[in-house]
Amino acid sequence: MKEMQTDRLSNKRFRNHISIIVEQTGGLLIALLIVLIPSMLENIDELMETGLEFMDGKWLLVNMGLILFFLIVIALQIAIWSKTYISVQDNAVVIERNTLNKKKNTIGIRNISNINTEQNLFEMLMGTCKVKLDTNSRSTADSTDVKIVLKKADALAFKQEVTRRIRDAETGSGRGVSAQAAGTPGDDLREAGLVSVGDAAETEDYDVRSDFADILQHGFFSVNILSVAVIILGIAGAAGTVFRVVGNPDAAQSLIGAASGIIVAVLIVVSALWDTVKDFVRYYDFRAKRRGDKIYIRYGFFKKVEYTVPVNKIQALKLRQSFVARLGKRYMAEIVNVGMGDDSEEKNSFLILYSTEAKLDEKLAVLLPEFLDAAGAEVERQPSSVWAAWAFPAVIYTIIVAVCAAVCASAMPEYSVWAVAGTSVLEVCLVVGMILKYLTEGSLAEKDFLKLAKGYFARSYLVVRYRNIQYVRFSRNPLAKAFGIQKGEIHLLASSADTSHSIPYFKGNGEEIIKEGMLR
Repeated sequence: MKEMQTDRLSNKRFRNHISIIVEQTGGLLIALLIVLIPSMLENIDELMETGLEFMDGKWLLVNMGLILFFLIVIALQIAIWSKTYISVQDNAVVIERNTLNKKKNTIGIRNISNINTEQNLFEMLMGTCKVKLDTNSRSTADSTDVKIVLKKADALAFKQEVTRRIRDAETGSGRGVSAQAAGTPGDDLREAGLVSVGDAAETEDYDVRSDFADILQHGFFSVNILSVAVIILGIAGAAGTVFRVVGNPDAAQSLIGAASGIIVAVLIVVSALWDTVKDFVRYYDFRAKRRGDKIYIRYGFFKKVEYTVPVNKIQALKLRQSFVARLGKRYMAEIVNVGMGDDSEEKNSFLILYSTEAKLDEKLAVLLPEFLDAAGAEVERQPSSVWAAWAFPAVIYTIIVAVCAAVCASAMPEYSVWAVAGTSVLEVCLVVGMILKYLTEGSLAEKDFLKLAKGYFARSYLVVRYRNIQYVRFSRNPLAKAFGIQKGEIHLLASSADTSHSIPYFKGNGEEIIKEGMLR
């Protein structure tokens, strides 16, 4: 059966699973409901009095127009789906769209950096799976290059076939294109521990597995303090509104009139609540392992994600500490590369969840020993002369704030006290920010790697090998030059969020070390 599935995907054109139409139009349907429901709630009194008569006149035209628009979108998606074909050829994955505007996207096997799978709740119900292909391209580093939706068995067979061809291209074995020649299509995936046998879980153990206590710990140290504040304020505001409405003699009518506002408040609270607890469920059953030159990662409850990360594609290692984690001396690790965490809904590319420094080193020694020594190295704090370099921009900032306050005070004398108070607050924020920056940031230029630290309340470290730096620039203002210090900026092949990283002010021969390391 598996041989037939792989053979069907190899060198033959096939389509996405038809459920992709629902996935692509479902968001539009939800958006239409979000637009319509508040409008209907605002006119709930009229609707309750007139019943279905609201469908007459302009309401009928509006609703018919929306329905017609939705049907047209669905028809277009069906046409695109029926005319879009995918094929795995000798040295490329080809996606053809034979609509009026014909397109043909050819992705060279050698250029594929990652091939990952993902399964959301809808796909779990449909028995489908999403395959995501990424290439070594800066222009597409902020999004997945290709997303293919197939039945789960076909998706795994497709992944196995492309993975085999990538391996052949790297080794130059050129074993041909026959899927059957590669043996049973599920063999390589079982070796990687990524294929289930029936409904049973994988039999192979992962090197790193997180239990419920680990997920709770990670969720706690990932808590966003601002989101917690929003939840508290939102709940307090909603409760106050309800009490005011209940105290009104015409409570029922007032409650209906305030329904839209209450719904908006609830949505804000729910959004903040999700931002607070999402890490408790997102990384459910987190597991990872190292096999040869690849790292295999999987996690998820509502959305099951599986990553296969070639070690040679990893651009850097990032260690994070939230404010809470910094107080609790906990660290988490991420990897920077093209193809993992590049979609807008997946900004973080986790490798190790929050744990103590000893546990982090233990897991890093198994998953990514190439970065172990660098991860434990201490960065050097910025030289004390950095205060002189910061003085110039700080003075300019103070002058601009003072001028703005003076203009506001002269234009509106009754608010002059507020202008002075605002200026004082901004100046205090400046001083506090500079102190936190001085205490947190630093750098270390060793023989084989560069380590950077940055942050204010939270802290993050970046460890990068010199050969992965695309280019670097150094700069200094006149005061910094006088004190013999400078700062810089490195650029990596990654998504825009991880492309550029600043090097804090340093003193010494760090520039020469970095340049020599890049040339080796």
